[in-house]
Amino acid sequence: MTRRERVLWTLGFFGLVAAIVAAIALARTLGLEGRPSNPLVGTEAPTLSLPRLDGPPLELTSLRGDVVLLDFWASWCGPCRQSIPALNSVHSRYQGRIQMFGVNLDHGLDAAGVARAHRAFGAEFPSVRDSGGAAQSAFGVTSIPTLVLIDRAGVIRYVARGVPDPGDVGDAIDDLL
Repeated sequence: MTRRERVLWTLGFFGLVAAIVAAIALARTLGLEGRPSNPLVGTEAPTLSLPRLDGPPLELTSLRGDVVLLDFWASWCGPCRQSIPALNSVHSRYQGRIQMFGVNLDHGLDAAGVARAHRAFGAEFPSVRDSGGAAQSAFGVTSIPTLVLIDRAGVIRYVARGVPDPGDVGDAIDDLL
């Protein structure tokens, strides 16, 4: 390697390091580090009434005093199906200590269709319907699956999109228990 090539490699290396440092500094300046990635985190959960698959509607305000985990899903969603084993493990681990519900976003399915889909997914936790889209809109759900964790005071503390990591969800729940 010639002296000129070594100098060019060295300059390239330091240029790359400078670019990385600048990107980190910019992220910190813009507040992209260490802050919630969802604007709903830290806000009060919406007060909604969601139809259960059987029985009276679920009033979210009636769950105050409990930690609540909501899983927004749809019957046609492949990643929602993939997330069920992780969510079942969370449900099993925290059963009796949190309230956990699937929130189905299928607008064309009746309660029986939602129940069939939930069973076909293998879900071990109950589900409610959001056939009119009120919960989807109020919680700002733009992709599914989406998890929303609400603390005992009714404040949203965690929002995650995509197939969840049960360890991350567990850590978020542990922080609230």
